Amino acid sequence: MKCAQLMVIGGFLGAGKTTAMMQLAERIKAQDKTVGLITNDQTDFLVDTQYAKSQALDVVELTGSCFCCNYPGFAEKIGAMETKDFVLAEPVGSCTDLVSTIMKPSKAGKAGDITVLPLSVLVEPDRLTQFMAKDTTAFSEGVYYIMEKQMEEADFIVLNKIDTVDDERKKTLLAFLMENYPHGQVLEISAKTGEGLKEWLSAVTGEEVRGASTRKIEVEYQTYGDAEAEMGWLNAQVTIQGGHAFDGNRFLQTLGQSLKESVVDHLGEIGHLKLFLEGEGDSAKLSCTSIQSMVNLDKVLGEAISGGKLTINLRAAVDPEILKTETEAALKDIKGEFALETGNYLVEAFRPGFPNPTYRL
Repeated sequence: MKCAQLMVIGGFLGAGKTTAMMQLAERIKAQDKTVGLITNDQTDFLVDTQYAKSQALDVVELTGSCFCCNYPGFAEKIGAMETKDFVLAEPVGSCTDLVSTIMKPSKAGKAGDITVLPLSVLVEPDRLTQFMAKDTTAFSEGVYYIMEKQMEEADFIVLNKIDTVDDERKKTLLAFLMENYPHGQVLEISAKTGEGLKEWLSAVTGEEVRGASTRKIEVEYQTYGDAEAEMGWLNAQVTIQGGHAFDGNRFLQTLGQSLKESVVDHLGEIGHLKLFLEGEGDSAKLSCTSIQSMVNLDKVLGEAISGGKLTINLRAAVDPEILKTETEAALKDIKGEFALETGNYLVEAFRPGFPNPTYRL
C-alpha cells in the first residue's frame, strides 16, 4: 500500500502560503497524482478552505486550535487523506517550533504510515525587509521572534512574491537568508505567476533530502506565547441579500478598504485580511497583507449577484474587541451603501491562547 507524502508549508501571516499550496496542488494533479489539503485556524469560518473548495481542490480543515496543540486532530485529518499521493498542510501563520511538534511526531508514526517531507517556510519581501530592519512600527520584537524561529527551523526557506521586487532587492533578500540561516536551503518562487514552483516541488521531494526535518531548535515559549497574544483574531460570516443585482467585486473592495483603514486608525498592523464572497455558482476573494499593501481581488465574480455568503478573516495587531466593533460598523455602512439586507451574522474575536503542544520531541 502506498504511503501519502506529507508536505508542511509554514510561514508568517501574509506570506502567501495558501496560494502557494493551491498552486503546488494543481501541479501535482497535472502529474496524475492525487493530493489533499489540510487548512488550519484557531476558530471556524476559514476563507482558505472555502477558496480551495471553489477551485475544486480536495480540502479538510482543523479549526479550534493549531496543529501543534491538537496533534490527534491533525493526525485524524491526515487519516482522512491517507489514500492520496500527497497531503499538503498549512499551519496557522503565527505558529513555530513545527519540527518538534509536528514533523518529528509524524516521522515517529503518530499520524500513521506516511512519508514526511522536509519543512518549507515561506517569507515575503516586505515583511522580511521589516524583519531585517527590526522595524517595530509594524510589529513588536516578539512577533519578529516568531518569524526568526520559523526561518531557523526550516529545511527550505522559500522567498515568495519575487514578482513584486526588482533583481537588486531580491539579491539582497536572498543573501540575507543564506547568510543568517545556513541550515536551510533558500529557494525563490512566485506563487502568483508560478515561477520556481516546479523547482521547489522537485527539491522537497528529492531523495537526497528525505531524512530532513529532525533538527530541534530552542524556543522560549513565554516569548512565543506573548507574541502570539499580541495579535487580534477575527473570523465572521454573514449572509447578504439585495432586492437587485449588485457588483460583488466592488462590494468586496469597498469592505476590504474600510477594514484596512480601521486598522490604520487604531495604529495597528495587518497580518492578513481575507474576504470571500460566495454567490450563485460563483465566488470572489480579496486579500491584504499589511497596511502598506493594496487590497487585491485574487478571484473575481464574472457577473453581478443578488446575494451570497460573506466570510471575513482578519489578523491584526489590534485589540480583538476593537476589530469586532469596527467590522460590525463596516458591515452596517456597506449594507446601507449597497442597499442590502444581512442575516445569520456569526463572529469570533479573540487573542490566541498560550501554545501548549501535544508533543515536543
